[in-house]
Amino acid sequence: MITIEDIKDYLGIDYEDLAIITRLKHLKRVADLYLEGALGIDYPKEDERVKEIALIIIEDLYDNHSLNDKVSGNVRRLINDFSLQIKCEMKRKKV
Repeated sequence: MITIEDIKDYLGIDYEDLAIITRLKHLKRVADLYLEGALGIDYPKEDERVKEIALIIIEDLYDNHSLNDKVSGNVRRLINDFSLQIKCEMKRKKV
């Protein structure tokens, strides 16, 4: 899974502040729970697509504290496609 440093790099945060670190830790947990719900408890945390989805989710939540239409349809479709791919791969591994 991604680290707080990965998240800071992705978001372009170059300073440390207790409030920001606390928020990033919270968003990391939220992204993890989202991915568990979307992909299953045993989702592949080291898969690069999973890491990218997590970073996109965290960025969206960090940048947009309220609901709006700022995230493009392309980003949402990409997340859905990645999630579907990973679900299919996980099912194949179980068979």
